[in-house]
Amino acid sequence: MIAYQGTLLTILLIISLASGQEEDPTLKITPSEVAAQTGENAEFECSFPDNESLNVFWLFPNNTAVNQSIDSRFEDSDGTLSISDLVEGDEGEYICTTLTRDMNATATLKIYVMPSYFTEAMIVMGINIVLVLIFIGCGINQYVQTRKEKKSNLRKPANLDI
Repeated sequence: MIAYQGTLLTILLIISLASGQEEDPTLKITPSEVAAQTGENAEFECSFPDNESLNVFWLFPNNTAVNQSIDSRFEDSDGTLSISDLVEGDEGEYICTTLTRDMNATATLKIYVMPSYFTEAMIVMGINIVLVLIFIGCGINQYVQTRKEKKSNLRKPANLDI
């Protein structure tokens, strides 16, 4: 019984030592996902918690470096990816990596295109204007018809049958 307890304690000690080992170092992106509308701005921050001085940089979904982009809407500064004035084509997975590319982390950017209701609003306003004009036209027509009836009633000779 004592040997069994000693073996059990040894196994528990090995398990606790194994669980205390550090995990592989990873990059951390905050936030990991962003959902935005066209025209808005988005920002991802990539960091290495164990080594703040580690240089990281961002890659586009096609694996080209953001800092080599000619598009001024993208900025990669000290591990922070900033994208201004979002368009549909900006949607995708951006990759944060180290200079040696031995560690990667992925951030997902979703772009939602909100429809412009300008056209629909103009159609509704046009229909409302037409309906108001029809209403006014009907009122004027009714007024004219009533006036004509009154005039014709005044012109008729009075029928005096006694």
